[in-house]
Order: sequence, then C-alpha cells, then structure tokens
Amino acid sequence: MFKNVYASRPNTIESLEQILSFADQSQPDLYKTKPTLIAMMKQAGYKTFWISNQQTLTARNTILTTFAKQTDKQIWLNNARSQNSYSFDEKVLDPFSETLKDTAEKKLIIVHLIGSHMSYKYRYPKSFDYFKDSKNLYAGLSEDKIQKINEYDNAIRYNDSIVYDLIQRLKSTNQHSMLTFFSDHGDDVYDSNNHEFQGRNEYSPTLPMYAVPFITWSSKDWFTNDLLRNPEILDRQYSNADFIYTWSQLMGITYKGFDHAKSIVSSKFKDYPIIVGNPYDAKSLKKLEIN
Repeated sequence: MFKNVYASRPNTIESLEQILSFADQSQPDLYKTKPTLIAMMKQAGYKTFWISNQQTLTARNTILTTFAKQTDKQIWLNNARSQNSYSFDEKVLDPFSETLKDTAEKKLIIVHLIGSHMSYKYRYPKSFDYFKDSKNLYAGLSEDKIQKINEYDNAIRYNDSIVYDLIQRLKSTNQHSMLTFFSDHGDDVYDSNNHEFQGRNEYSPTLPMYAVPFITWSSKDWFTNDLLRNPEILDRQYSNADFIYTWSQLMGITYKGFDHAKSIVSSKFKDYPIIVGNPYDAKSLKKLEIN
C-alpha cells in the first residue's frame, strides 16, 4: 500500500484522461495524440477488457466510453442516468470471475467501480450500514454532517470489501497475475475549512480532494516483484497522472520516451511537487499543500 499518492484533478473524467494516457498537468491533451495505456497493452499482446459500474448514458462520460471502446470487450453494468441511484459495485464480481476464465494468454482487465461517488448513501447495501454515530468525529458537527460522514465511511468500507473480493478471486486462479487499485480522486467530507465544506472544488483545493489510495497485489511469481519489495517506494510522493510509467515498468514494457523519474517503483524515481488545478487555466495551477 502506497501512502503518499495524489490525484492531479478532483474529477473522474479529467483525472482519467491523464491516468490512462501520457497526458499530465503540463501537457493535458496528450491523450488525444499519443497511445493510451489500453493501446499500449494491446500492442504488447494483451487481450483487453473493460468492466464498468459507472454511468455511461451521460454527456460527461462520453470520453470514458471512448477509452473503454478501445478495449476488445466491454461489460456495462450501470444504465442509470442519475448518480443518485443504487448500483452496487458487487455487480462487477461475477463478470470479473468470468473474464478471468477467458482463454487469452495475456489479459488486461480494467474494472471501473462507482466507489464512493456522491451521493454516498447510494453506494452501499443496508448490510454495510455500519457507522451510525458521532464516535471519533469532530466535536460540534451538525446531525446532517455526521450523517454524511457516516455514509461516506460506510461507502469506503463497502468499497474495501469489493477490492478485497477482487483480489481473492484473482488469487484463487493461481495465475501469474497482478492487481492494482487506486481512486481517481478524493472527496473533502467536512475535513477542512472549519468543517464547513463537502465535495470538491478545483479552484479551492484541499488535501482530502486529492489524497487517494493506491495499492498493488501480485502473485508470488510475478516477474517484477523485486520492484515492489523495496520499502522506500511506499512513502514516495506521487501523482497518479504518471501512472502509465509505473504500470509500464511493472508490466516489463519498455519504449522510447519511458521516463524512470515518473515511475514510483523505479530506482531512478525523482520526487516532485504535486501540481493541481485546471491545466487549461494557468492561474489556477498551484502546488498541493501536503502536511
């Protein structure tokens, strides 16, 4: 589990435009002109799959559909038009297991969870309604804020269970395999600004909007496990906008232009500030304050 990873943008579409390509805050349009991570994996001989519990029938998600359709097979599980609807991520589990049975020698399976996107109360079944009181929360919060925080924590707890289940299903195949999980962005749920703000605002950034989980599990025989055994990599400050470089190295894929400095597992990694903001509005760009 990496402890110091951050998103560059606080929204799904804009964040994934960078994560799934060579685009970053300094060159945000490279996803249009250079190969995507999916194209790279296909060129390396992988059969590619996209399993999604994110909405697809919205104008905002058009670019995600464009990315997804680069894969060889897509499985869409959420046809809701509103985010305020129930579509639990456990939907992805059986399609994931079925995809693991595909006879292709090399497979890339992208599982796009809805995770803990607002509204949080729609993200978990009643059996995961675990947090219900103000224990260990900030003093003086209103009942409405306490409820929102508990709903968010329940959504995170449910998300953890889904990731655990995905790992166990992959592990049970005894295949030469690796799974990486990360969030595309965070959420500020009354953590900052005197506990008055909930959500995301690129023009008023706070750390919780950008801090994200980033974990990797691999089978004992994974051929780049030596890179993951270095304990120093776990505390490196990293932007998931550069994920394609880390992924390439863990996959053993090399190419002209590969930048070791941008791979969190590389011995040549270079620490750098996390720049957040809208890259099309230079005045909004700033260094993320990390305590």
